[in-house]
Amino acid sequence: MGKTIIKNCDIADFDTLKYDRKDILIEDDLIVKIADSVPAEGNETVIDAAGKMALPAFVDCHAHLLQSFYKGYMDDYPITDWLVRLFHAEDLATEEDNYYAVLLSCMQGLRFGTTTINDMGGYRFIDSTVQAVRDAGMRATLGVSHTDVAENDATPIRTVEDALRESNDIYTRYHGLDHDMIRMGVAPAGLPACSKELMQALKAFANERGLVFHTHLGEGKKETQDVKNRTGWWEAETLYNYGLLDERTLLAHSIWLQDYELDLIKKAGANPVHCPNTNMKISDGIPKIHQMLQRGINVCIGCDGEASSSTRDMIREARAGAYLQKAVTLDPTAMDLSSTYKMMTQNGAKALGYQNLGRLAEGYKADILLVDMSKDISLTNRSTRLSNLLYAGTGHAVDTVFVNGRMVLSGGENLRMNTGKVLEKCEELLYKLDQKMAKL
Repeated sequence: MGKTIIKNCDIADFDTLKYDRKDILIEDDLIVKIADSVPAEGNETVIDAAGKMALPAFVDCHAHLLQSFYKGYMDDYPITDWLVRLFHAEDLATEEDNYYAVLLSCMQGLRFGTTTINDMGGYRFIDSTVQAVRDAGMRATLGVSHTDVAENDATPIRTVEDALRESNDIYTRYHGLDHDMIRMGVAPAGLPACSKELMQALKAFANERGLVFHTHLGEGKKETQDVKNRTGWWEAETLYNYGLLDERTLLAHSIWLQDYELDLIKKAGANPVHCPNTNMKISDGIPKIHQMLQRGINVCIGCDGEASSSTRDMIREARAGAYLQKAVTLDPTAMDLSSTYKMMTQNGAKALGYQNLGRLAEGYKADILLVDMSKDISLTNRSTRLSNLLYAGTGHAVDTVFVNGRMVLSGGENLRMNTGKVLEKCEELLYKLDQKMAKL
């Protein structure tokens, strides 16, 4: 890939919320030097980033990439009805639908500054999922959503043996692909739709291979009570007692938790993933994020699936989360700027097991955003850019995106894919899908 120098960028510091005008030298996939001036030697690509703010790229820790094609079809349904409708809808998808839905999700994420994503998808179309992520040029951890307890009439049932066989298949074929850009994880849907035996078997599989264990936790009030009725423990307590919580465990939503369960999560080192837009839109509830952060829990952000959240924009997602915490705690310092930006970047990288991702620092992966706020009349005042970007902006302010040292977005335009042609194909497929959805 060679060398790239990003000159005159204003590097944001999430601790001080200030900026330093610096140059960044990228060699292959790494940031190798950050200095007041990096002289060009003649064999580098030089980018003048004057007036642009440099940030580490965003890490989206909970996604259902296929759901970009179901945005709008599930609106205004409560979670129980929403889930049944979604299962039926996903049964209608073809391999081509899946490929373009995943590609669309990845392209949206990149447009808004996300370079790393953690997906909970299906085994049926895993080949096209991997291909779409690779074609988009995104860094991803991919897991299959397994269930073996009938939560409703539409719940897909797999045996423990099925789940282990499928997990081993995708691990053998895809883990570490493209110089570790593609990783596999395990992603059981979570209690109450999974048995103890399934969860423990998949956790053992993950531990043996050093993979992340990605599941839902405490998303619905009724569902959480169902777990309590079945096991005698609340849901996070159940996961703890089953031996499923550790630093490689990601817990999407984490809403209906007792205070002492937060202490168990902290003790185990597990990673809750805050998905506020979904939590609001399908009336899940509001998690105790402020209390988690006070305990030093490594909380991350996830845009979830667009069938529920309607967005892949991490800035909009994080803003919603911060505002919710300030409102529910009556504390304006809850989920403050510094904490929120870290949740969007370094916390997510840590949860997914990346040792050198999520920061702008020498020796770290060159996943970098250049943000241009000069063209948005609502984002004035250069001295408060970090605050204004989060509280007044959107991902449309992202001008340039580097993934693993490669520029994939410039001037807001995707350099790898023809966006117009992809959208045209998506509309063609969605027209056909719409005819099927009308019969549900």
